[in-house]
Formats: sequence, structure tokens, C-alpha cells
Amino acid sequence: MIRGLVRLLAVLMYTSIAVAETTTASHPEPFGIPDWFKNSFLDLSEDNAEATDEGKHLLVLFTQDFCPYCKALIEKNLTQKKIRESLDANFDIVHLNMWGDREVFDIHGESTTEKAIAKALKVQFTPTLIFFDESGQPALRTNGYLSSTEMLASLEYVSTREYQKRSILEFLRDSPRVSARESLGSQPFFQQSFDGYQVGSPIALVFEQTDCIDCDTLHECVFAKDSFREQAELFHTVQLDLWSTKTIALPDGRSIPVNRLAQELKISYTPTVVLFNPDFSEVIRAEAQLRSFHVESLFEYVSGGVYVTEPQFQRFIDTRADKFREQGKPVSILGTDENCKAL
Repeated sequence: MIRGLVRLLAVLMYTSIAVAETTTASHPEPFGIPDWFKNSFLDLSEDNAEATDEGKHLLVLFTQDFCPYCKALIEKNLTQKKIRESLDANFDIVHLNMWGDREVFDIHGESTTEKAIAKALKVQFTPTLIFFDESGQPALRTNGYLSSTEMLASLEYVSTREYQKRSILEFLRDSPRVSARESLGSQPFFQQSFDGYQVGSPIALVFEQTDCIDCDTLHECVFAKDSFREQAELFHTVQLDLWSTKTIALPDGRSIPVNRLAQELKISYTPTVVLFNPDFSEVIRAEAQLRSFHVESLFEYVSGGVYVTEPQFQRFIDTRADKFREQGKPVSILGTDENCKAL
């Protein structure tokens, strides 16, 4: 109880500080943390037990200051009636800062910090949502911003405990979706196999599916841009239909059906872009709606070998954005891309 009271005081102090930090006029995209989130003592083991007792799930949201995707999630998704109703009825939400120093007790009751637990859970993007089941195991995680449609589906998947019966991919496949293209998009840099692969080149696997509005958005707002294609040309980029049973020969000498490869790589959403080094070892992935600058940065992060000396992608993209601003170049992680309103 004493530990809880001390932590409550810390939470109240942090709340006032967080509001001050996220309303500074020096940054174009401030956001605040909703006051209806769980008033947590930052003991995730206790939070999970309380959520379980109420028939809910614990949902941990990782953000960072002045993150436009976090802002979109909080201000656009969480203000939609169906999403808010589902969250209120089925989830207790605890917010953590990816780079924060506050003391936290993790899902097993061990003392740590916000940034340490983010590192332990391999949080690379913000916002990241991690849903825990009653035993403290992740039932689902989403890395990066998801559309409201995909977020609703994720909330339904967890709240109805469908994760005990089938994968999120199977659930999404069987759920009604917003109308989208009935065929996969095409790009001049796409390959359909590893035929002609030049040894030593980095590799990008793009997992898509038909009837995927976010896949369409990725094509129209990212892949079609000249600045992205300059990065893509450095890779051997293979487009893969998530549900295809066609066998593909991999650089490591194996042959495997595409749908089996997706399962092996634990692909959870479409579109997902997985980037590999020339040894066919995964470096990083993107599995959500990302703006062109973000995706271009991912490709440069791998093609330039930056990941070898800088394991934190977020630090790399911040540095890259600063350089672009100094050169007077547009940085589409801030503001809306005028050529693509969807982003």
C-alpha cells in the first residue's frame, strides 16, 4: 500500500510535468495524455491483476514526446465513439514514455524504468500498444500507428479473447473490411522472387494482401514517390501475397510457401515491410501506416549499415530529420503530406 501511495504521488507529479512539456510552443505537434487513462501506480503486475478481476485486459501504450503518430492515435482514434466505448468497457490503459526515467514495476513485479522496460519489450516505434492476458503474456502488440478500422479490429480480437482460438491474421481475414483494391499494387522496383538476386544487396520483403486499404495507401503515398524509389533501388525488394501457397526459394537455400514464411516471420498485419541485411538476417520491420519520410529512413537505416553502430532507429530518424530541416527539405513526419491526404 505504501509503495502504491508513493507511486500515486509520482504519477500526479508526472501528469503536471507531461502537460507542460507537450504544450510547449517550440514544437509543431504537441499532444496530451487523456485523463481517462488508468491512474496507475506504475506497477504493471498489480494493474494486470486489477484488469483481470474486472474482466478486462491491461493495455500498455508507449509514446514519446512530440510523436505525430501518437498524436494521431490519441486525437483521432481515441476520440472515435466505437473505439472509446470499447476501450472503456474492455481495457485498462497505462501510458509509458519510451525514453522515460520513471520507476516502473514490470508485469512480473520487478523494479525497472520506463526506458528499460521499453528496451526489454523491444519497442522500436511509437505508438506501440501491448495487450496482456491474465497470465501476463502479450496477447497482441501493434507497432506504430494503425488506422481506426484496424484498431477496432485489434480491440475486438483481444476483448473477445479470439487470441485463444486463432491468429490476428486469421481474425482480420474473416472480418468485414473497408472496400479496397481487389488486386495487389505494382511498382517498377518490385520483384516476385529471388531470381537475379545480387549477393551482397540488402533485402526487403513486402507482405500485402488484396482488399487492404492500408496497402493501397502505402503504394499511393510512399512507394510512388521518387524519393522513396531512390532508396528502394538499393534493395532487392520482393512483393509477397500474405496468403499465397506458392513456394519461394530464399537466399538461405530454403524453399518455403509464402504463407508459411509469413507465419515463420510472425507477420501480424498488412502491409508489413521486413528489411534484412545481405546475410538474410532481419534488421527491422514496419507494420503500420508510416509516412514516406519514415519508410525512406528505414531503408536508409539498413542500406547504409547504420544499425550496426546505432541500434535505436528512433535516434537515427531524429538525426536524419534534423539534417533535412537544416537543408530546407520537407520532413513528412510533421504535418500532412499535401500530395496524399491519407497520410
